[in-house]
Amino acid sequence: MSKTQTPFSALFTILCFLLFLHNNVKSDSFSFNFPNFAPAQDLGLAFFGDARPLGGVIQLTRRDETNGTVTFRPHSVGRAVYILPLQLWDNLTGKLASFETEFRFVVDSAGSEIHGDGLSFFITPFNAEPNIPENSDGGYLGLLSRETAFNTYMNKIVAVEFDSFRNDWDPNPVKIGPHVGIDINSIESEKYIEWPINRVPQRSIGKVVVKYDSKVKELSARLRYVEPVVDFTLTLPIDLSTILPEFVRIGFSGATGDMVESHDILSWSFKLHI
Repeated sequence: MSKTQTPFSALFTILCFLLFLHNNVKSDSFSFNFPNFAPAQDLGLAFFGDARPLGGVIQLTRRDETNGTVTFRPHSVGRAVYILPLQLWDNLTGKLASFETEFRFVVDSAGSEIHGDGLSFFITPFNAEPNIPENSDGGYLGLLSRETAFNTYMNKIVAVEFDSFRNDWDPNPVKIGPHVGIDINSIESEKYIEWPINRVPQRSIGKVVVKYDSKVKELSARLRYVEPVVDFTLTLPIDLSTILPEFVRIGFSGATGDMVESHDILSWSFKLHI
């Protein structure tokens, strides 16, 4: 059974789709680029929960400042989504789009090696609830509620997660707890690789490129740090048209639990060709 949309979220979805239809000129390609998230920009983004644009970045989870002291808020959850629908495949022709998105991010753990919980880039059906699922803090990363997080029949979501705290369902052994994973309809990653977040300097900028090649039907995620050099790519063969509907929504989510850290998106670009 699908989750019922709130009146606000249903109206939000309808208005966004009408705006898409009004502005859409038949085209085989689409792109956008946010080199930063300055307040003066018309971002075309919607923010939910604790997410907000501040200081030229998107803060996915909340940090508070009191008398010059910054603290990270526990059990904070936020989402930032692009408001217009994107056409992932063409129902008439069956053609599937290729896309590439690139973003830079910073996770700040304030020097602690035990911190959490992480962030993600995600794709969901455009007509799905855009708001944050209930009970999705901590290891659920603002993606799925704990009640449905492993129900692959109910969920329709594809995500690349950057998970900094090992939960019971995460990879073993403990030493590879922090990981980058590709999630398909579940918070449990289909494929994953160690994320050496505790071996790079504090506030290091991670550069991510997520690609989908429709010709070979392969999703890939590449993460790079400059110093020390970290560069790896995770790939998963998948036909996205069997997972997601024709029109989708893209965005970021982040969450903390009992353990805390910050999750900032510094820049974001996206391009799609069908």
